Amino acid sequence: MEAPGGLPILLLHNATVVTMDSESLVYGNCAVIIERDRIKAVGHLPDLLRRFRGVASEVVDLRGQILLPSFVNTHVHTSQQLTRGISDDVDLVTWLHDRIWPYEASMTEEDSYVSTLLCGIELIHSGVSAPDFAGFFDSSVSLRFSGIAIKMCW
Repeated sequence: MEAPGGLPILLLHNATVVTMDSESLVYGNCAVIIERDRIKAVGHLPDLLRRFRGVASEVVDLRGQILLPSFVNTHVHTSQQLTRGISDDVDLVTWLHDRIWPYEASMTEEDSYVSTLLCGIELIHSGVSAPDFAGFFDSSVSLRFSGIAIKMCW
C-alpha cells in the first residue's frame, strides 16, 4: 500500500530514537515515518500509529532497538582495507612509494573485490550509510555484486 500521493511509506516503531535536532532529543517508545527516502515524522508511537498505520506499505517493529542517525564517509579507499598494519608509523612519502602503491599495483581484481567487501562490512558496522568510494577498481560494482546494499536512509 502507498500513501495517497503514491509514495511508499515505512513505519518504524517501538524504538528508542536519538535525534540530531537542536535539542538533541531522545524519544522512548517512538515511531519514525519515512516516505520514500525522507523522514516525514518522528514522534510518540500512539499518535503516529493512528495517523500512518493504514497507509504504511511496511511496518517494522524495532522493540529493544535504538535508531540513530548514520554517518557519511566522504573519502574511503576500498583497496586499502587489506593494507592495515603494513604501513604503520612511516612518513607519507614512504607510505605511498614503498608500501601502498606497490601493494595496490600487485592487487588482482579478486583482491580488490575481497578488500571492497570487507570495507563495505566495516562501513555498515560503523554506521556509515553514504560512502564515497575512491577505490582502485570499480568499488560500487564490487559492492553491488557482493550483495551488500549501502542505502542512505536519512
